[in-house]
Amino acid sequence: MKLRRALAFVLAGAALLLVFAAYQRPDLVMTLANQLWACF
Repeated sequence: MKLRRALAFVLAGAALLLVFAAYQRPDLVMTLANQLWACF
């Protein structure tokens, strides 16, 4: 059970780091949003 909880914390931390990295490059976020919007 502790391994599962530790894995959850590691995954949550990785997700937060990815979000932080995305805010450092707003042009990348806009490009991805535009590509996603183009699918609809």
